[in-house]
Amino acid sequence: MSTGRVGVRDAAAALVAFLFAALGASIGTQGIVGPAVLVPGVLLSLVASGALLVAARWPRAATAVAICCETAACALGYLPTPLLLAPLIGCLYWLTVVGSVRAVAWWTGVAVAAVILGGLTDTPTGGSLVLRTVGVALWLLPAVFAGRTTQAHRSYLEVVRARAEDAERTRDDEVRHRVGEERLRIARELHDVVAHHLAVAHAQAGTAGHLLDERPAQARELVAGLSTSTSAALRELKATVAVLRSADDETSADPVPAPGLDRLDDLVEPCRAAGIEVTVLRHGSLAGLPALVDLTAFRFVQEALTNVTKHAVEPSVTVTLTRTDDTFSVEVVNTGVRPGPTGSGYGLIGMRERALALGGSVVAGPVGSDRYAVTLAVPLAPWEGPR
Repeated sequence: MSTGRVGVRDAAAALVAFLFAALGASIGTQGIVGPAVLVPGVLLSLVASGALLVAARWPRAATAVAICCETAACALGYLPTPLLLAPLIGCLYWLTVVGSVRAVAWWTGVAVAAVILGGLTDTPTGGSLVLRTVGVALWLLPAVFAGRTTQAHRSYLEVVRARAEDAERTRDDEVRHRVGEERLRIARELHDVVAHHLAVAHAQAGTAGHLLDERPAQARELVAGLSTSTSAALRELKATVAVLRSADDETSADPVPAPGLDRLDDLVEPCRAAGIEVTVLRHGSLAGLPALVDLTAFRFVQEALTNVTKHAVEPSVTVTLTRTDDTFSVEVVNTGVRPGPTGSGYGLIGMRERALALGGSVVAGPVGSDRYAVTLAVPLAPWEGPR
């Protein structure tokens, strides 16, 4: 609500309260009082209504002024009707809306006691005594109840608004979290796909360069293998992009099936062509392996061979696949380890992230003086059956 509208509202309330108070000042125990007697009451009502004009901004000061005016009016013999007390009723209402329970109780007690004491100085009798005592409390307390109701309603609206803002922040955080996860997934997929084939192509090109003069036939075979490595990279990039496209994109073609251990020979052959000795050992049946476990194992071997291609010197690699009743594990051991820090980099991070997503684990580190091993272990029970 704008400041202008608040000012108009307060002015209208103060004007109505003044008219009520002036009318109340004209009512006595014997009927309507004369004009001469009416003037002091009207002036006091005008001051009290002026206090109501600023009660929304300064409720305590306005209530104090209204108490003084109404107490003086009752001491002068004016009857404390709800009309006469209208400005004080309005001030107590605003004080209750913005004040604490203790402050409101204190100010209400002061107002009731002061007005009653002011009225008793006129030595009232009979029904007038009841109006000047019990009546005062009956007229002022409803303002407090109304103010408490308004305060409770405002508190409720504040809680609703805070919850809405919190829900909006939570929704934004969730969106940012999902975007971050999606970016991480895209980065991991692209790293797994591109890094392996480019590393193998780099090794093939380097080996071909060394053999070009002494064994040109073998060098030509390696150069021809470059086409196979780059074609495989393009195929898997296409498959990755197809998976990452939205499901309702009408232009997307049928996605290429995700690779699995059935393509392990295709993965190993370019490494052998690049001069890396690779041995694959299988323990237990790999048929019917859960799709997520199958893909994770393939990517694990792919990243391990990529690291061997980039970091090992004249390596010999052994890939061991083992399936038991409740666990599937992959171990990749290589020789020709270069001295220096190991166990860091995006490739190993991606391995661990994939294993963690399946409830598994990855262990990596040197084994002996010149061997390095990475091991993936994944539980099968959560991924078998209908899932």
